[in-house]
Amino acid sequence: MRIPALLSTMLAVLLLASTGCEDGGGNGPSDGGGNNPGDVPLPGLKSITVEPADQVLLIQAGQTPASLTYRAIGVFEGEGNPTRDITPQVRFSVDNNFIGGFSGNTFTTYKNQGGVTTVSALAGSVRGTTQVSVKLQASVKDPGSTSLPEDPATRFAGTPSDTRKPDLVYPNDGVLMPPNMRGAELHFLPGSSNTLFELAFQNTVTNLKVYLRCTQPMNGSCIYRPDDATWLWLTQTNRGGEPVSVTLRGTDDSGTQVGTSASLSVSFARDDLTGGLYYWTTSNGSAIMRFDFSSASQLTGEKFAGPEVAGGECIGCHALSRDGKKMVAEASGQNSGRLVLMDVGSKTLLAPYNQGASSPDKSIFESWNPDGSQYVGVYADSGATDFNLMLFDGNTGKKVQSLAGTGTSTNPVSHPDWSADGQKIAFVQMGVKGTNQRFGKGAILMLSRTDTSWSAPVTLVPAVDGKNRYYPAFSPDNTFLLFNESTCPSGTSGKDCNADSDPSARLLAVKAEAGATPIELTRANAPGKRDSGTNLASSFPKWAPFLYQRTREAGSRLQWFTFSSSRRYGLRNPLPGSDENPNGTLLWIAAVDPDKVALGQDPSYPALVLPIQDITTSNHIAQWTKVIVPVIR
Repeated sequence: MRIPALLSTMLAVLLLASTGCEDGGGNGPSDGGGNNPGDVPLPGLKSITVEPADQVLLIQAGQTPASLTYRAIGVFEGEGNPTRDITPQVRFSVDNNFIGGFSGNTFTTYKNQGGVTTVSALAGSVRGTTQVSVKLQASVKDPGSTSLPEDPATRFAGTPSDTRKPDLVYPNDGVLMPPNMRGAELHFLPGSSNTLFELAFQNTVTNLKVYLRCTQPMNGSCIYRPDDATWLWLTQTNRGGEPVSVTLRGTDDSGTQVGTSASLSVSFARDDLTGGLYYWTTSNGSAIMRFDFSSASQLTGEKFAGPEVAGGECIGCHALSRDGKKMVAEASGQNSGRLVLMDVGSKTLLAPYNQGASSPDKSIFESWNPDGSQYVGVYADSGATDFNLMLFDGNTGKKVQSLAGTGTSTNPVSHPDWSADGQKIAFVQMGVKGTNQRFGKGAILMLSRTDTSWSAPVTLVPAVDGKNRYYPAFSPDNTFLLFNESTCPSGTSGKDCNADSDPSARLLAVKAEAGATPIELTRANAPGKRDSGTNLASSFPKWAPFLYQRTREAGSRLQWFTFSSSRRYGLRNPLPGSDENPNGTLLWIAAVDPDKVALGQDPSYPALVLPIQDITTSNHIAQWTKVIVPVIR
């Protein structure tokens, strides 16, 4: 299943056209004097009661809309608070135009989307409200399943059987998804002798059942991808709403016995995921790929740049300016420090590559300031002479400033991250010196901008024996950071905790202030059902650059971040790794509630794989930008 990011908006437009609703916002006829109902205050009106109150409407997906006629009863000043019907004098509207709209005082749903909305009746400044829930019902046959019975629901009346119980393996229970997630999958163990399945998605506004076969076997089990229509019914009905309970039943074609899985919970955020993602893959001769979450047509990551831009040398670690117009990337790996500095829109180099004094000055890891005029970088590898944070001109790659006091030849710096407001830079100070890619006993430090320069660094997360702390990443609201921590069974350094594909790497959050207590992202770090242990190499967190809303409630906040991990993608086998980690990595995404960080609570949700990537090869270093700039040569 592939769903373009803008399809939800397109669907709403098509649905509006299909219902015969003349006005989703509730405009009625004018009073003849140029005023619409609700515009003119009613003298003495104290309150409005909307009738009928708190209704539930049922719709069969894709069939006939439901309608309901409302009345407005006004309560007026005077002895005994007299009431009267003021329906013709008010304006009716809903706050969720995706599920239906008013024509006069009649609310009509759309045909393909449920949900909850507030119904308002307005007269002047006086408003009365109630709620209406539109429950979407559907019973569908999976288009990818062949030879399904004519009425498959009748096969599920048999005797309950524990041996036939299916098991939902992926995603993890409690996951929160962007409503425009592409290629979402559900993995399950089929249970003994089952050939026919009923997958149910249910809550107060959803009763959706899909009948299917095991159409995509995988390691003796099954993978299901919803078709476009089913996925849109589910996601658009439940965006910003309550969790959906997912349950799977299995039987044979005779329906003799039926097994029922344990349920899992899936929720959908209110807002679509937006922005652009650049990531590094080991396929295609080692390339930087990119994906535009705001595109209506892009389905998978596309190659942006490879060795051809660096004279045939491998390029990997990279950083994008926040406006998406510039990219800086390392070439040739450790102990090189040579950079490709590129104008993204023309795909041309802003400075010659590897040509002596005219090429960009050496660095290994970088992060851009808000306007793209500078990036901060580090270089502690072979031939290094400056072990501090360094600021570089964003158009030439020339070093313009060394931030003295941030590092030494014994304790160099690495992994800088510049906050979105430009006021802070977080970085790692090595406790056990190595290259910028591989070192030990890191601590997380932070600089703050002053009137004329930068403050002395403060320690956010100290160095401790037996641990390595690295890859800090500021949240989009600049108030806290994510970082990695890995454990060193062999001491304070070594291959198992050198910040490079460490098997024990896990994700933590910490407020952007000295002395704050780190918070483990327990839910994002949690293994899946097919993982054998908790060493999942969950590394290199990076934030989507926007603030989102999780629910329809005012004040609800949400942020998304990506990371690489060697955890199992449901039923699929692990990818081959390297001498650092035997398992390869894919890109994962998880949601964070930033308000929980302030309370010292785990702010994360379970992670899910990004299905826009090539899952047959390892992918790393996911870097976000606000906009994918098209290449025009």
